[in-house]
Amino acid sequence: MMIKDEEILFLYNSNRIEDRASLGYALSLDNLNERDVHKDHLTPKQVAETAELLDLTIADLYFKGKHEAERYSDDELIQLLANDPSKMKTPIVLKKDNSFILSSSYDLIKE
Repeated sequence: MMIKDEEILFLYNSNRIEDRASLGYALSLDNLNERDVHKDHLTPKQVAETAELLDLTIADLYFKGKHEAERYSDDELIQLLANDPSKMKTPIVLKKDNSFILSSSYDLIKE
């Protein structure tokens, strides 16, 4: 998943109310490219690349937490997150120089 220099890739799940609210804030940003992982699943390779851009483990992307993720191998988690995006923590902001998982819509304002 290549991110251009000024691009902001916003990964969200339209099945979550909080993600849709965050998308409203994100739409005001320049160079935004949004992707609804509920409708357009990430490939296993893109899941792994997302974790790498965030500088996190695959288990850190798992919605139910690291403790619950310990029962799976990294490869199993990658497949799980690719096939069932409801298990992935979202929304995620991916930028070339600063990527992060949003804890609140207000995180976008700070950026």
